[in-house]
Amino acid sequence: MKFICFWEFSPEDYDKIIKKYKQAMAEREKGSEKFPKVLYPPHGMGGEWKGFTIYEDVTPEQMTNMALHYAPEEKLKFVPILDVAKATELYLKSEK
Repeated sequence: MKFICFWEFSPEDYDKIIKKYKQAMAEREKGSEKFPKVLYPPHGMGGEWKGFTIYEDVTPEQMTNMALHYAPEEKLKFVPILDVAKATELYLKSEK
């Protein structure tokens, strides 16, 4: 399942966030599954200190690892992304 992760931090924590991001990416490059696989990299929203990243095949453990890794500087919110075509198909089957 895919998840969009909304993130937000204060500008004064930017250096810390960069360091933590590099650490997480190094873990992924080593083949570690501590953190979820990035499907769509971090994108900021209109000059604010918040944005989103899209991950795939996220486990509860990976969400927890992410939250602990970036705490307390960055707030994260994971939201599942649903395939509308599949959801519609399931809905139509349930109506019968």
